[in-house]
Amino acid sequence: MSSAGGSCGSAGRRARPRPRSSERAREGCEAGGRRSLKNAYTDGARARFLRAGVALARAGVTADMLTIVGLLLHVVALPLIVTGHFILAALIFAVAAVCDALDGAVARAGIGATKAGAFLDSTTDRISELLICGALVVFMARAERWWEMIAMLVFMGASQLVSYTRARAEALGVGCKVGLMSRPERVVLLIVGLVFSGVHVSGVSLLTVAISALAVLTSLTVVHRMMHVMRKLRAGEPS
Repeated sequence: MSSAGGSCGSAGRRARPRPRSSERAREGCEAGGRRSLKNAYTDGARARFLRAGVALARAGVTADMLTIVGLLLHVVALPLIVTGHFILAALIFAVAAVCDALDGAVARAGIGATKAGAFLDSTTDRISELLICGALVVFMARAERWWEMIAMLVFMGASQLVSYTRARAEALGVGCKVGLMSRPERVVLLIVGLVFSGVHVSGVSLLTVAISALAVLTSLTVVHRMMHVMRKLRAGEPS
């Protein structure tokens, strides 16, 4: 019985055919394709944005259209921030952030990324951020919340310097994507602060906490990028 069982086990093992070379090649190509997709779009969300970008490009929507729509949405939200309607403003900012995320996918799916489109996108990003910060500064000043107003002014300047340091570094041939508070992180934290502005912890609004964190972390990001670029540039200089 045991030999029969062993025979059956061996037969069972022998009955499982090895993949033919063509099948292995096909599986290798599929695995390579999956790895390439993973490298290009590091998570499922980006892959979904790519598919949405393809659909929008086929419908005739261009990346520049989405960029302009995102800027206009920020303009629409300005009076909401000034008057303290933060949750509604945050929803509009979230839609604008989706437009900002989709414009790159639409560009890749359409005519491809262009220097003009990249310039328009980066410039409108700076304008949008200044509009948000400016509106919050006005609200805080009207409410005589001076600490939050000062923190917003610090954040406003630091956020522009984060972008400037990267642009200047790349013009000098140095990559500069380091630091915690790049634009997506700043947008997310600000939206969260606006949504939970009515929540208080120990008498402090979560919007105040978010603004303070933005001021500090964005300033630290500027310092981090400066040190990174200086180290890279000095390493490349002749001794």
